[in-house]
Amino acid sequence: MFFDNLTVKKEHFESALSQFVERISEDRNILAAVLVGSISDITIWWKERVHLWVIEVDGVTKRLKCDGNDERIWRILSEDGINIVAELIPRSRFKQMVEGSSRTAFSCNFFAERRIVYCNDPSIEKWFKTANSVAVKDQEKDLMIAMTWLIDIARYARKQLELKEDLQLTKQVVLWSAMNLACVEVVRHGEVYEDQALYRGIELQPELFDQIYIQVLTKKPTKKFMNSVIETIEKYIDDNWKKDMRPLLQYLKKQKRTVPLTEICDFCAHTQLYPGTIESACEWMAEKGHIEKLSMPFKLTKKSRVDVEEPAYSL
Repeated sequence: MFFDNLTVKKEHFESALSQFVERISEDRNILAAVLVGSISDITIWWKERVHLWVIEVDGVTKRLKCDGNDERIWRILSEDGINIVAELIPRSRFKQMVEGSSRTAFSCNFFAERRIVYCNDPSIEKWFKTANSVAVKDQEKDLMIAMTWLIDIARYARKQLELKEDLQLTKQVVLWSAMNLACVEVVRHGEVYEDQALYRGIELQPELFDQIYIQVLTKKPTKKFMNSVIETIEKYIDDNWKKDMRPLLQYLKKQKRTVPLTEICDFCAHTQLYPGTIESACEWMAEKGHIEKLSMPFKLTKKSRVDVEEPAYSL
């Protein structure tokens, strides 16, 4: 559905949401609904749908074949011509989310505001207020996530330039790096910025983003130029890695031993922090001499009698 007037579009989305909330309020199996991402002047230009968490009574979820065995279930609904992407969440799992004991972590999206738009369960409202406050303040964990993204993509950019020697692809990867660096800056400033984080990154660090983004867009990608851009990103990582990776460094220090990568991944378990990016960040720190890399035995199955090796790290 295309709108020429953004004010009209915003009013239509708000009206559709209100109608949907009125409809589900008559269903005693629906306990609450949380709007994920605002319907605001900042975001309405690109909005195509409304995203909701719909919290249900335990044991009433209607599963379909297409859901498979996935714990997370989505339904695409419609109200007044506006599509609604609803994640159906049992009450008990929502409690796990806000308590931080589920991989579907409450603070899994740095760039989406959350607001309860319907609730008939006082406990859910209390959990939400507490968890939403903690999620906004939990900068250390979010910074570590964003920095692992940046380290991973910056290492890839360096390899593209030196090993692949493909300047056009290197340029593309560098632009991705700039977007990840913008995420780091937004999180560092403790902000929830729902439009593209890159815009806010440019506002926060205009000189830096002129070098790593604006000039990359406008200049011819010579090897010398791309190398200087990657060096700028690498310097940013060198200057900030220690404080941004603090949760992991503190964990390794507390362990006082060599820790297998699987244990590190379990410690960092989060919907936006993946084993691959954790491994990449650990490899970068080991290459720089910040931590030591070894290997440890690992059994692939519960019944395995043969060990394989996995990377392990110590501070």
